[in-house]
Amino acid sequence: MELFDYSEDHYDCLLSAMNSPTAHACMGDFGIRTHAEFDSLNRATRLSPSVTGGKIPDIDIYYLLRLEQASAPLLGAVSLTQRSTVAPPDIGWCILEPFMGRGYATEAGKRLLKMVKECLGITNVIAWPGVKNERSKRVAEKIGLVSEREVEDEDGGLNVVYVLPGTVFDKGVRLSLWGEDHTRF
Repeated sequence: MELFDYSEDHYDCLLSAMNSPTAHACMGDFGIRTHAEFDSLNRATRLSPSVTGGKIPDIDIYYLLRLEQASAPLLGAVSLTQRSTVAPPDIGWCILEPFMGRGYATEAGKRLLKMVKECLGITNVIAWPGVKNERSKRVAEKIGLVSEREVEDEDGGLNVVYVLPGTVFDKGVRLSLWGEDHTRF
């Protein structure tokens, strides 16, 4: 895993994974096509100081995935973001179509959870895949999250909230891909 470095290769991988036919069918079309749109989403969903020990994060927690050596192609990404200051951070993943179904999202998700627990002290984490996104629901379960309930998000989609055991998720919290600001680009 390598930290997102705002390089052309990293943007291309993320935008391709988010905009593949499979991603659109399973997650919906987020309308994110450019570097600026992707950066806008990241600014709106950075971790809040309340979960980072009062520190204000200055980077996005996005890790790009490669097979072993640096010259190998990028496979996708895993991230930790926060859609609401009253909700726990959420883990997400997107994998390029040729690499889907091979366990890369599960492996990367486990690594990221371990890192945020050990390095940042974050122990409350959720994921919220769409109810029809069977692959992402399986990944959430394989990395140790448990299904809590279905919720409708602010964008009209129906999702399943998965939580790390011990995580409290307020039933009144509404989630949006774009965070609390709800402004796009």
